[in-house]
This record gives sequence, C-alpha cells and structure tokens, in this order.
Amino acid sequence: MMKFSLIFLLAWSSVFLGSTHTTISRIRKSDIGLKSLEELILIRKTLARQALKLRGLEINLHHVLSKVVFLSDADVHSPGRFSSKADPLTELSERLNILLKRLNQEDLDKRPLKACLENGSRLLETSLNQTLLKDVFKVKVIPKVDFYQPAKSDCYELDEAVRVDGVYRFLVPERNEVQRDLHERYCTFATDGPAWTVIQNRGGSYDPPENFNRSWDEYRAGFGNLSRDFWFGNEFTHKILYRDDHELRVELQEEDQEGVDWAEYSIFRLDSERYNFQLSVEGDFRGSLPDVLEQLNGTEFSTHDRRRNGYPENSPDSTCAEQYGGGWWFDRCTQSNLNGELGVHQIASPAIIWSNWRTGTDKPKISRMMIRPVNPVPGGYFYED
Repeated sequence: MMKFSLIFLLAWSSVFLGSTHTTISRIRKSDIGLKSLEELILIRKTLARQALKLRGLEINLHHVLSKVVFLSDADVHSPGRFSSKADPLTELSERLNILLKRLNQEDLDKRPLKACLENGSRLLETSLNQTLLKDVFKVKVIPKVDFYQPAKSDCYELDEAVRVDGVYRFLVPERNEVQRDLHERYCTFATDGPAWTVIQNRGGSYDPPENFNRSWDEYRAGFGNLSRDFWFGNEFTHKILYRDDHELRVELQEEDQEGVDWAEYSIFRLDSERYNFQLSVEGDFRGSLPDVLEQLNGTEFSTHDRRRNGYPENSPDSTCAEQYGGGWWFDRCTQSNLNGELGVHQIASPAIIWSNWRTGTDKPKISRMMIRPVNPVPGGYFYED
C-alpha cells in the first residue's frame, strides 16, 4: 500500500510540475509587446516571482519524496529501527499534505494573474493589429514608373491612374543649340485630369540658387535643371503651344503657407521669336490670384540685353529687365515678374512679383508655370515660325 501511494504521489507531482512548466511557457509565449504597457510588465514580474516560488517548492518536494523513499526502504529492511520513536512516515505524510496544500494555493493565486495576462495579451494583439492596418492604409504605394515613354509625345498622354510627377522623355530626342531636348519635360499631376508640362519652376531651396537674370538667347533656349529650378525655353514653349490651344496654370506659394495660390487661363499662346515671343491670353480666367496677364496681352518678351518694343528709350518701363532682372513680359516693372533677380538689381519688390500678392514680406517664395492642351490631339508635332 505504501509503495502504491508513493507511486501515485510521484505521478501526481510529475503531472502538476509539468503543467506548471507548460503554463509558464504559454505565459512567456503570450508575452508579445508587453514592454510598452507598465501594468503588464508588473504582472510579468509577479509571475516570475511565483514561478521562482514554485521552483523552490518543487525542490522541497523532491527532497521530501527522496526521504519518503529512503524511510520506506528502511522500514522494509529494518522493521524495528524506529520502534522507539513516533512513526516517521506519518510525520512526513503530514508535512507532505501541508506542502501539497501550499502548492494548490499557489496555483489558485496564480490563476487570476494568468487570466489577466491572457486578456491583456489579447487586447494588446488587437490594438497592434489595428495600428498596423492603419499604417498600411497611410502608406502611399508608389508604383514602378518608366520615365522613358518613346510611344508618347507629351505629358498629358501619361497614365492618369499612375500620377507620378517627374522628368519624362518622349519620342526621340530633338536638341537645340545648347543640347536641351524638346521632348524631355517635367510632368506634374497638379490637378485632376491629365498631367501638365511645367515651363517654369523657381524658388526651391537649392544651393546655389538658379540664376534667372539671363540673356535673350538663354531664355530662348532654356536653362536650369528640370528636376530643380528652370526655364523650359521660349522656343520650346512656342513649339508646343503652336500645335493647338493650351491652358496655362500659375502657382505661387510663400514659405510656411498651407496650399498654393493659383491662376488659370483657358487659352495661352506664345508667338515665335520673329515676333519677340509675344504673349496672348484669351477665354476664361479662374483662380485665387489676381488676373495680371490680361493686362499683358500683346506684350513682347524682354531681357536685360533685348528690350521690348513699344516704349521710348527714355521711358522707365523700357528698362524693367535691367532694374529688376530676369526675362518677362513687362508692362510697368512691378506689375508682374516671376523671374526677377535676387540681390543686386532688386530695387523695391520681391524677386517673384504677381501684382499685390503677398507684398511687404521677405519670406522666400515659390513659383511654377505649366501648360496643358485644351483638346488634346494624339500624334506628332507640326511646327511653324
């Protein structure tokens, strides 16, 4: 009977201790990301202390069982050895019962902590999953884009479903005297609908900044880096606009300004160099900026080395490009000029001027001009002076 009890006790202790290890293992496995929560960290420390106590009890139990086995063997081989004393097996049995009660109590005390840990783990997992889902939706996946499009002729033909701004190359290269390519353009999806071709970009925080106080020839051929600040070139712009009707969009922005101010002209034309790249706007005007180009209808382009016609030599307006720098369609020097020079030739106004837009401030400003066909005609270009 004694041996049967010992065998049962050993089996029971193995199952209990195995269950304890399994529980601890499950708790450790569920401990995912609990370091971010102070309460769960506290629970984890408490469980660690409980596990340490259980380990000590396990060691004590093994010692007791070893002694029970030893005494059992001694009782069998030497029946009269403990005849003068109290029954040691009864004493050990009582101590073992006390130990088992303590183990059971430890297990009961551990259950609320275990349940709390499991609930916290589930809540944390749910929270992390929701956060990850939100982050996934926030991430803008940029599709792979081929910026070489030999089968297309212009920005407006780009895939509207992709809508990626950048420098694109169309058709085959057509270079001018300074090796700039007519079919290499910066395209932007600034608004709904097809992409725009940017013909002027200025105001980026580049070091050194692009010099816009250029000669007539430089404004004709174009200058700057299409990925930074640039003037596309009057000759190239004329060739694009000659094909069919184009709309013009002007965007202006001051440092720390939210959004952009803008103006759109439904018809924008630029004559050839024979007519000094004369400007013409027609149709409807819309936007948050004042309409200043309407007053410049029929105005010729001017630079510091080539003045526009229409003013006497001694008129102040005949030297706008010399006083304010840059190349523009001048009519009264301070009416508008998106290419004014920064620094030495700047007299009274910001280098980027558009009527009374944000005057009286020295904050850096950004400007951009872009064109897009009104009724696109697929196919090649036909140019004419």
